[in-house]
Amino acid sequence: MTDPLADPLARRGPGVTDPLAGAAAVLLDMDGTLVLSEAVHRQTWRRFFDYWDVEVSEDEYERTYLGRRALDVLAEVPGPWTGTDTTAALRAMDEHANELADAVRVVPGAVELLRALHRRRQPVAVVTSAGRNWARHVLDQVLDAAGTVSVLVTAEDISLGKPAPEGYLLACRLLGTAPARCTGVEDSPSGVRALARAGVGRIVGITTTSSPAELRAAGAQSTVPDLRVEHWSQAC
Repeated sequence: MTDPLADPLARRGPGVTDPLAGAAAVLLDMDGTLVLSEAVHRQTWRRFFDYWDVEVSEDEYERTYLGRRALDVLAEVPGPWTGTDTTAALRAMDEHANELADAVRVVPGAVELLRALHRRRQPVAVVTSAGRNWARHVLDQVLDAAGTVSVLVTAEDISLGKPAPEGYLLACRLLGTAPARCTGVEDSPSGVRALARAGVGRIVGITTTSSPAELRAAGAQSTVPDLRVEHWSQAC
């Protein structure tokens, strides 16, 4: 029997179901889903744009850059960087993000959710557009939850990032689980589209960086404002 004192997912109140209970595995994005780090990444991109003397509006940033792997964006979006070797620029962006790591905040309920899933022995995969160094720092230092994650897929592990489904498909293969039997949580339209294209059975959008309408239009069946247990009834 689940101990409601040890498992926050069990403290939902009468008539409230747990949308994660039937999932063979839970697939989680990291930035924007587990931690509030978009301000760090936005500042990193801003420095990159300043270097190239390029202006990018907030609307364009959200449509084109938010939640995506920098390598994919620079290969796709034309600019003064087109045709150049962006290796040094990408390394500088990673280093700048690492310098700002102390500004990252935890999404309410994230740590409790990870620990509850671990106690239930429910596999968790984190699939992020960030590099492995950043991901390890967030999981180890910010969330103190590295032991709760069964599989970690980062930018270095795939050839094409979100909205392509490759990262989530790889996570499911490593977990030995069909995507249709999983539940995924994402904060950006590109991430939601990646889950949908991977064939993930249930998709929950978290509205930390995008509106409910944007996430539903991308393929989320439901949305929550954060990861606190009292909001999960909205995801049913």
